[in-house]
Amino acid sequence: MTGKSKKEQKVYEPSGRKQGAGALQAGIFFLTVVGSVFAAFLYQKPVQEIAGIGILSGVGAGVIWFLLGKAGEDGDYLHGNAGNLKRFVFYYVISFVGSVLFPLLPAGGWPYQVIFIGLMLFSNQITGLCAGCQLLMVSVLLQGAGSGTFFIYLISGLVGIAVFTAMDEAFKIWTPMLISLVIQMVCLCLQEVLFANEVFSFHMFFIPEINILVNFVLLTILLKVFKSLVMGRGQDRYGDINDPEHPLLLELMAGSRDEYFHAVHTAYLCEKTAKRLELDYALVKACGYYHRIGIIRGENSWERTREILQANNFPQNVQDILQEYLDERKKIVSKETVVLFFCDTVISSIGYLFSKDARIDLDYYQIISAILDKKIESGVISLSNISFREIEEIKTILAEEKNYYDFLR
Repeated sequence: MTGKSKKEQKVYEPSGRKQGAGALQAGIFFLTVVGSVFAAFLYQKPVQEIAGIGILSGVGAGVIWFLLGKAGEDGDYLHGNAGNLKRFVFYYVISFVGSVLFPLLPAGGWPYQVIFIGLMLFSNQITGLCAGCQLLMVSVLLQGAGSGTFFIYLISGLVGIAVFTAMDEAFKIWTPMLISLVIQMVCLCLQEVLFANEVFSFHMFFIPEINILVNFVLLTILLKVFKSLVMGRGQDRYGDINDPEHPLLLELMAGSRDEYFHAVHTAYLCEKTAKRLELDYALVKACGYYHRIGIIRGENSWERTREILQANNFPQNVQDILQEYLDERKKIVSKETVVLFFCDTVISSIGYLFSKDARIDLDYYQIISAILDKKIESGVISLSNISFREIEEIKTILAEEKNYYDFLR
């Protein structure tokens, strides 16, 4: 039993949330077009340039509108931002105001890397990249800067998105911050030193140095806000969702007591096993509780489960592990998913044996070893990160819980 769904269904968002998201997306579009045209007028651009800026801004804003809607339908938001489009909109509005003011500064002084990173963190990689390019285009067109300026900031923005894209609840930020700022410095020095038509002097490094300092300060502020708003809230919620009396679990029990107790028993084994393997036991325990929560929506598919998890703002790590476990298009890779898979399988198998004969006497180590060996031979975890030593340790851990299995009789 891999937990994989045989059927794929489209996730339908609640109509109220969908309409609210549509209004925010439309707001971004009109702000971008009208704001860009008005800024071009204030910068005393010719009518032809104003029209061009308006058209290009409309195309770019339309792409953002489409990507935000697509991410909402497909559940592609990073860090549990699905259903929290206001975060992205707020950051986009601030960034847009900056984009129309940056032309007042030297081209080497625009803090665009932090804009790219922030837009990505509150949406996803492709949306953050496109939104950042849209704003950068506005600044370049308003100042009349060359294409070199656009590509310098585009490269530094791409690097920022790449190094911060894998950030998780561990929140290890200093290495990606160092890499992104070093690349930003290199790019700015290329622009200010190599492309400058003047004699080399150390004062050429003044603007890049100021830019790096500003980016560092703004990026630090952004990440602190992001951690408290998104990451920290997700971590704190483990305590709430790992409660057997959580409303979702009570709803599961109302529909099926067997499924509820299966989830409780699986969560118990997940926690025990993850602790011994020095994994994030709170995360694995949460996955044990909610790996069958889709049943309350009629089918335990990943699509149904995702709909429930996103509607209740579950931590992104929980969503990632459960997607890896339930989505038949995904392969089991992480150790956490392997632990969930083994614990779920053991509870199901031993429960089945007891349903046939409640008084049967089992050799748990032999039974568990046979069950897990059969699953391993099937190739389900062939791409996982777990080692043979850890698999043997899992067998031992699960076999040691022989007194607990009496609850399954």
